[in-house]
Amino acid sequence: MSHDVLVIGAGPAGSVVAGRLAAAGAKVALVGAAARAGWEGLSRRSLALLAEEGLDQPSGIIDGPFPRSGEWVGGRRVEGTEWLVERRALAAALRARAAAAGVEDRRDIVTSLKWESGQWRGLLRAGGMLAAPVVIEARGRRGPERHGPLLLAVGRQFRTRFRAAAGAPAEPGTHLHAIDFGWCWWAARRAALWVQVVGRPRGGRPAVRRPAMGPPAAWIAAAAAQIPALARALEGSLPDGDLVARPAHARLGRNARDATRWCVGDAAVALDPLSGQGVYEALRGARLVATAVQSVMCGGDASAAQRFVAERQEESWASGVRIAAGFYRDNAGRGTFWSETATAYQRLLPTGGPVTPHVERRPVLCGGLVQERDVIVTSQHPRGVWHVADVPLVSLKGYLESAEHATVAGAAAAVDRPAAAVKSAIHWLQKTGIVARQLRAGISLGG
Repeated sequence: MSHDVLVIGAGPAGSVVAGRLAAAGAKVALVGAAARAGWEGLSRRSLALLAEEGLDQPSGIIDGPFPRSGEWVGGRRVEGTEWLVERRALAAALRARAAAAGVEDRRDIVTSLKWESGQWRGLLRAGGMLAAPVVIEARGRRGPERHGPLLLAVGRQFRTRFRAAAGAPAEPGTHLHAIDFGWCWWAARRAALWVQVVGRPRGGRPAVRRPAMGPPAAWIAAAAAQIPALARALEGSLPDGDLVARPAHARLGRNARDATRWCVGDAAVALDPLSGQGVYEALRGARLVATAVQSVMCGGDASAAQRFVAERQEESWASGVRIAAGFYRDNAGRGTFWSETATAYQRLLPTGGPVTPHVERRPVLCGGLVQERDVIVTSQHPRGVWHVADVPLVSLKGYLESAEHATVAGAAAAVDRPAAAVKSAIHWLQKTGIVARQLRAGISLGG
């Protein structure tokens, strides 16, 4: 059966990109197995994106807010607020939203994928085939990649009485603690507890003396031995389901730029859990790719759309690596896990110096299509900025540099924008320094 787009992988990213493309009029097939068990912590910005996808707290799958607490090296406290969602429930809800938007949902697995006669053809484990000229890979961490230090997350759900050693009820909430061989996040709500430990798998670090961590199956017990609060939370609890292990290292997919094949979710970018929230990055990335694919399907330039996505994915990766390097470095006194992980991330940081503000041709979103435009690139904006308050910056810069007596009124007429917006754009240009050195004396910010 032929479609416009075939999405392989039905996690949050796959379901969102499929649903958005179907809502825009594309004929979309979504293929994937059920999600694995686990809990996710959600921030306010994750909640905002989920609400835009039709999922909010009244949907019944999101709990909270819960207090977040914990402790890092040197007694530094962790404080904040977090919401909780079960991974399988989240994936199922977003998948249902995609189906409601018109997506053909197949609970199956693609066993092989090949390009033939102008289409991608995916063979299904249950039999049959799906075909489409565009395929979106959303099956997680696979394929060529650039990656940070290898990390493994081991988690398990428990049934618990929520009682501390003294018998007093323990308050629901989330907790984050550093341990010698990694870090631990656990969350309690109602009659359940989810515990997740992140550390280095064997072979994932240099051959130095290891802390007393044991194999991954023993990590939760080893963490409880170092964290009294976790030991109390686990007291009297019973495992409720199998141990779940999954990669937790940062990665950037290195797929050839091809307008017929795209990647979303962990297949594109995955961040270290300490440097970004997985749900937020999955949703944001899915929306990005949906926008780019729509642009191509509406006649936009395919090469510009591919570059548009790649630059934003690379920026997310670089930002995540920078945050992770700083976080692990701040906790390096805890032990070799922390210092070695910090060093590994540090090696991935770009070594270039500050960027002198300049003009480049870059892909931007304009009128629903990805198009090439002149933008101003700075150290703070490596992808470039092409407008401020809807004022095209390079056009404004051209007027300011060429007009004999530049005024706001003249600039507003030159770029056909309101004077108040032009004032904001001129202020931005002067703040970056890209025009301040070249302006003729006496520019008036009045009319």
